[in-house]
Amino acid sequence: MGLVRYDFSGLKTFLSHQYYEGTLSFLPAQHTVGSPRDNKPCRAGCFVCRQSKQQLEEEEKKALYGLENAEEMEEWQVTCGKFLAINATNMSCACPRSPGGLSPFAHLGDGSSDLILIRKCSRFNFLRFLIRHTNQEDQFDFTFVEVYRVKKFHFTSKHVEDEDNDSKEQEKQKFGKICKDRPSCTCSASRSSWNCDGEVMHSPAIEVRVHCQLVRLFARGIEEES
Repeated sequence: MGLVRYDFSGLKTFLSHQYYEGTLSFLPAQHTVGSPRDNKPCRAGCFVCRQSKQQLEEEEKKALYGLENAEEMEEWQVTCGKFLAINATNMSCACPRSPGGLSPFAHLGDGSSDLILIRKCSRFNFLRFLIRHTNQEDQFDFTFVEVYRVKKFHFTSKHVEDEDNDSKEQEKQKFGKICKDRPSCTCSASRSSWNCDGEVMHSPAIEVRVHCQLVRLFARGIEEES
């Protein structure tokens, strides 16, 4: 099939795509000087990355020496619901199919990740959201799409109360899940699938944390268009 196989695979995935129901907790990145929709792309010598790193280091020093006031402490935000997709990116992820990327104004070195939540909607609206990635329109300008700049987040499936119960849940799956309305049902518990840079992980819960400029990159970065 050649390159057409990618389009065929994408169409097949789109038609069979299901939603995930669960609880998402995230810690907003208050140290950053930008936002996911501020029209400030990340470039070589990025001011946002440099300034955000300085503020993050100051926050860490205050927390280390106990100088942080209780009122200034960051608080976790929690949201529950049904999600068609949960995307997290610490760079724009631009490609020929999506010139702007998943999050056009994400920054590589500011110690944060842009968390994109696509809540359950019709397939038509989901398709509209996907098409927005191919043009210059704002793909976040939908009522069912939310975007946050975060330092940490974790997602827990509705069928798992917490990560400590994972082992118990796996044992129960050997005998099948007992449904309330169908005691003899042997359907398996719902699982979420995560694509981490091309590697697929199947897990009911996942935790993600951003480390600011942990890896040194020997590159010039993205240059401004001439």
